[in-house]
Amino acid sequence: MLSPLQTPSKEVDVEFLVFVERYATDLLKWDILTFFADNPNIQVTASDIAQRIGRATDSVDLVRLELGDLVLLDILDPIRVSENLVIYQLTKDTYLRNMILKFGDQLTSRPSI
Repeated sequence: MLSPLQTPSKEVDVEFLVFVERYATDLLKWDILTFFADNPNIQVTASDIAQRIGRATDSVDLVRLELGDLVLLDILDPIRVSENLVIYQLTKDTYLRNMILKFGDQLTSRPSI
């Protein structure tokens, strides 16, 4: 007697999907989140981030705007070094840090096409 085909059961991580939908809302934020997932202990300026994620130097203002959004969303903590210089670091919030690290892990564990 043939047994019915069983479909593999995979649980959907709803919390993770909500995280991605809320925080990785465009490609630039996606790149910034990936950068911090790969470098969770770094403290870096907007221009350094723009350079490290491969954005042209003329888009530093766009990167700075996205960083500001991520600060408002409590993903990043700004550290004002001087009147004209702010460095950014990943939040200390354990839940959000873990979600960002999971975000990075999901990106690196996917097979390439």
